[in-house]
Amino acid sequence: NKAEDVANNPKTDVRGNVATNLEGNLLDFFPDAQRRTSVTGTVPPDGVQQKGFADKPTRKGGDEGLKNFKVGCACKKGLKPESPNQDDFCIFRADGTSIYGVFDGHGPYGHDVSAFVQEALPRCFAQDPQFVDDPEKALCAAFPAAHRQCTESQTEFRFDCSLSGTTATMAMHRDGALYIGHVGDSRAVLAKRRCGGELRAEDLTEDHKPTCESERRRIQAAGGQVRRLDGDIPHRVFLSGKMYPGLAMTRSIGDTVGVTAGVTSNPDVRALKVQRDWRFLLLCSDGIWEFITSQEAVDIIGKYPASEVQKAVDSLASEAWNRWIQEEGDVVDDITVICAWFGDD
Repeated sequence: NKAEDVANNPKTDVRGNVATNLEGNLLDFFPDAQRRTSVTGTVPPDGVQQKGFADKPTRKGGDEGLKNFKVGCACKKGLKPESPNQDDFCIFRADGTSIYGVFDGHGPYGHDVSAFVQEALPRCFAQDPQFVDDPEKALCAAFPAAHRQCTESQTEFRFDCSLSGTTATMAMHRDGALYIGHVGDSRAVLAKRRCGGELRAEDLTEDHKPTCESERRRIQAAGGQVRRLDGDIPHRVFLSGKMYPGLAMTRSIGDTVGVTAGVTSNPDVRALKVQRDWRFLLLCSDGIWEFITSQEAVDIIGKYPASEVQKAVDSLASEAWNRWIQEEGDVVDDITVICAWFGDD
């Protein structure tokens, strides 16, 4: 049984190096754009083990910095000495099209899977025949397409996604509309300006957790089980009668053993018309959301003007780190924040 073999003998001796093997840039799909920029995560140099709260190395493209577009990002390694930063992210701006993505890997090869998907998912999206005319359909198709590419590329890129995978939350702002697709628990939050001037947070995604009743029913209908083990905190997804994969989410990219228990790469997708009271968009991994509410995050970012968006995201990342230390002492999850303003504050 393949699942039994992987669960009992995980192949952790050889690690991939996905980010440096994939070529090209999503900006290649917008050759005529006058204003272009991109920032994506990449891997540290060989042999370099990052310390806690270290910035993830990045790869940049285009001609302008993020500040000119009122976009900021932070991707910090957590306090897990034996593990690399398994979060990843992507930001692309080409004239009136903006694409943002956050990816939180898990499992022995989670960093490889998230690195692969942050390249593959936006590419699958932009290459989809419906990308221009029907972005919702393109988003719906892109997630399972990236999942297929992930499973088909394991040998080439030297990783194993049987018990490893990633969340994926991706948003596109174009032509006065916002499109969002997601699997997992990397939440997207919108900040709106109320009449009195204060900011109000609105969640744009719902975490795909086993405790969600509709997700639990879907897992059970597929033959999987949702259980909480003694001494554990979250409910997890297991194969019937087995002690694996133990996923704390019901949707992801990768996790091929979990697929047999009902875990799916099919996303929830939304399309929204941008409103005048929208101030900024947040995409964050659960390193932020574990101990910070959506409203608290919006309030922290809202202390800074749009022109200081990078200071704002750094402040939010620092506050998340401090909350982890206060609550857990010596364990901090990887932390990723993307903030994009819709206009001047």
